Amino acid sequence: MDFLTSTVTAAELGDVLNLTDRRIRQLAEEGVFERAGRGRYPLAGSVQAYIAAQETDESDELRREKIALMRAQRRRIELDNLVREGTEADLDFQDIFIGTISTWWFLHIRPIATWLFEDLRRRGVKDDHLIAGEVQAWLIALRHEGDLMMLGAAGKARKQGIVIDGYDTLVRMIGGESRTDNESADEGEPPTRRQTKKAKA
Repeated sequence: MDFLTSTVTAAELGDVLNLTDRRIRQLAEEGVFERAGRGRYPLAGSVQAYIAAQETDESDELRREKIALMRAQRRRIELDNLVREGTEADLDFQDIFIGTISTWWFLHIRPIATWLFEDLRRRGVKDDHLIAGEVQAWLIALRHEGDLMMLGAAGKARKQGIVIDGYDTLVRMIGGESRTDNESADEGEPPTRRQTKKAKA
């Protein structure tokens, strides 16, 4: 956020100057603030204009305190915007990342149908085209279902402001059980049953 060129709403300017929205609009009507557009004000110019307007009837100490407060509040707005922009960039990246994962996965499993057809034909299996075609159709449907689930998870995460940063977060957004959940569930089972499950896996 560039302090010298950025514009803010009446509410944001009020946060910086510790004034209500109504007071901001009143000062604008009195000519203290210039508008940079409908409902927006230049941040730097407005702060400078307000300081100049207060210089005539405030003590130096009070003026310094107000200036320090305004600077702190301005910095808070800048940091909030940086966090918001960073989170938005992360959310945009995760949408692209999920789409890439889905495409990569499909490109790696699609040859299964071709391999199956070649194997069936080599062994003289009847209806090799039909069987391989059904497998390919199933893989395509599976890819489509995976797309919908992962994009749905990305949309859900975006609405909640959550960044999908790993497998467990993705599974939680889809609605399944994460590795942590499975491990916790295993801890409640007898040792022999846990060993049987791990052996099968």
